[in-house]
Amino acid sequence: MEMAAFDDGPFDRGRGGSMRRMRRVSIREGYIRTDSGVRERDTAAVTAAEAALRAQPDSRDRHRELVRALSRAGSLVRAEEVARQWITRDALDTEALTYLADVIGRRGERDRALRYLSGIVDLNPENEALQERLALAYERAGKTEQACSHRVALAEVESDDAAHVASAARCRRALGDTAGAEGLITGMDTPRNQEAARAAVDSPASPAAVRGDLMLDATWSGSDDVDLTLVTPQGTRLSWMGGRTGVVGSDATRTGSERLGLRRAAVGSYYIEVSRVQRADQQPVRGEIRVRTPSETRTIPFTLSDERVVVGRVDIVTRWVVR
Repeated sequence: MEMAAFDDGPFDRGRGGSMRRMRRVSIREGYIRTDSGVRERDTAAVTAAEAALRAQPDSRDRHRELVRALSRAGSLVRAEEVARQWITRDALDTEALTYLADVIGRRGERDRALRYLSGIVDLNPENEALQERLALAYERAGKTEQACSHRVALAEVESDDAAHVASAARCRRALGDTAGAEGLITGMDTPRNQEAARAAVDSPASPAAVRGDLMLDATWSGSDDVDLTLVTPQGTRLSWMGGRTGVVGSDATRTGSERLGLRRAAVGSYYIEVSRVQRADQQPVRGEIRVRTPSETRTIPFTLSDERVVVGRVDIVTRWVVR
């Protein structure tokens, strides 16, 4: 996939003998690794971050770096412990709360992770990105009323944005609250904006296409509910709960299949992880994940015997070519 091009290369003779300038073009590629072990560099990062925190135990930055390193290395019990220590120093630190929600979600505690994410939005209700993340997460989980509350919050933050108001009005109508839907529209500042919102409400919403640079398509046998995760180079979690702009997904709570993707994958290494939504009887789950990147596609089998398993890794890199 071409990312950028600029004319700084040599000239070449084209068709008809004319001269043309060669271009250096950046191409993004993704290499799929099937080894499930944690890389030495990630283990070493944990050791270094632990030592740094011991040297400065009150440092917010040192807590953050250790949580990131532990999350990358899959040491989730210790990551949760350090995240909680971080939060005791600042209970309103949204970054710490986000990392804690990530760790809890990766351990299969789906509902508790969503509650933490909702709490983060409560601390910063005017943050559009957070409201959108929760709206999408609840929509993917089939929780229409909770999703709509975040759509309404977005409409209140941007009361003159026709798209936000229309989305909120549409979901209020679907829940039977026609008066509430109409109130959102009539609350807009100009008749022109109201007209745009009404037109958008009356147009059926198109589901977001589940496609991107990095795509996971998982299938498995049995009735277990499992979740897909991409662990980013920063140790954050990308899942149907979101985690970054451009995350796409479907079948979040469906048994037997799930899709997850990233529309534009930044350079770096991503661990592919499968986790089980916690329940009393935990029989092994067997399945496979079809992984697609800009440069290759591969199917990786997996067996989930405990709460989670690392299935593989994708390394996104850029390569320069002259054309």
